Amino acid sequence: MSSIFSKFDNFFKKDLWETRRDSSGKLKNVLITVLQLLHKIGQEFLNGEIPRRASSLVYTSLLTIVPILAVAFSVVKAFGVHNMLEPFMRNFLAPLGEKGDEITFNIITYVERINVGLLGMIGLAALTYTVMNTIQQVENSFNYLWQISEKRNLLKRFRDYMSVLLAGPVLIVAALGITTSIMSNTIAQKIISIEPFGTVLFLIGKLLPYMLISVAFTLIYYLLPYTKVNFRSAFVGGISAGILWQAGSWTFARFIVSSTQYSAIYSGFAIVLLFMIWLYYNWVIILIGVKVSFYHQFPILLHMRDERIIYSEWYMQRLAIMLMYLVGYNFFHDKHRWTLPALMERLRTPKGVVQDILEALEKSGLILRVDSDETFVPGRDIETITLSEIVNSVRGEFQDAYSPLNDFTSIPGIEKIMSEVQNTINNTFSKETLKKLVTSHIPDNKKTI
Repeated sequence: MSSIFSKFDNFFKKDLWETRRDSSGKLKNVLITVLQLLHKIGQEFLNGEIPRRASSLVYTSLLTIVPILAVAFSVVKAFGVHNMLEPFMRNFLAPLGEKGDEITFNIITYVERINVGLLGMIGLAALTYTVMNTIQQVENSFNYLWQISEKRNLLKRFRDYMSVLLAGPVLIVAALGITTSIMSNTIAQKIISIEPFGTVLFLIGKLLPYMLISVAFTLIYYLLPYTKVNFRSAFVGGISAGILWQAGSWTFARFIVSSTQYSAIYSGFAIVLLFMIWLYYNWVIILIGVKVSFYHQFPILLHMRDERIIYSEWYMQRLAIMLMYLVGYNFFHDKHRWTLPALMERLRTPKGVVQDILEALEKSGLILRVDSDETFVPGRDIETITLSEIVNSVRGEFQDAYSPLNDFTSIPGIEKIMSEVQNTINNTFSKETLKKLVTSHIPDNKKTI
């Protein structure tokens, strides 16, 4: 038995990452990718990051669900479709069975009693702050999974968060309203009476709620992370989360039916407990969908056994040279200037890593940021920029000048060899200029680092 577990462990730690892909074995490639994705997400769970953030968002949701729904209710009420908010909530809480209907009724009744217009300036400001803070907590979790440390400034935060808050409820409720209108139309009813159109429309009606959930997931995956998310990647994450939500809904509904003892043990608190469990599961699948979108946009990281390699000294220095090369090449040949999103897409590397290196290069005066269009140009004549300067700018930014390890792990012979290796590298880089590099090589846009 131990040998089986040993082989299983060895497969996920070594063999899975060393298996070569080939164009002839498409099914094999898909299977490898899926297993790698499951392993990566499993590691996030083992590290406790997804469960911890999901738990935090459950707490935030419980505190702010009424203010958020109050704002959403006010938005959709302006379009005259506020009556569609209740069916959406009822569908979302359907796995809770009768308790879901009870929670929906209580929340909607309470929200309808809130008159945003009578809150006054202070009340409205407090309501807006509560909603904005909630969305910020969600964004922070998304940014962590996207490996982004930068935060939106106050103006961008207000603009982007309000876009999510205004567009989300309107699109979802409008879709529900249009579907209901179409299904109740006289022509539609005649079509339903004709087979196989009736069966097809019936199935579409059954699948529509899950499709709308996937659309909602796609929208938040596309809009919330503070980076440029490819819509296709957001869509893949949204579909994945939608499938998990559907599977979880069925499982949770069966769990509710078979666990009547919860009501006996927790009495009136059972409904709150079940609601919290359902919220927790939803936040877990939302965060899983975020990670799916991330790996779809950056597949090179999915195929790495250890993603920490992108923060290694060797990788950072190599990436710094490539960034300077791309910026210098386009500037020298009078081509379009590079932006941060364009560089990320070209190098297929997350925003956090690229941005950190660009800031290090900018701090060293090797590049300049053009504020008018957020593009980058060389900081001085590229003939005077050596590769050793580029490498040292990154090394100086991401390495401490003093390491306490030298006090008790320094061995003279080894230190001498390492110093000689470093001097050899510096001498080689110091002989190469950026201009020599950009005039002797043509970038291949189809290749990645």
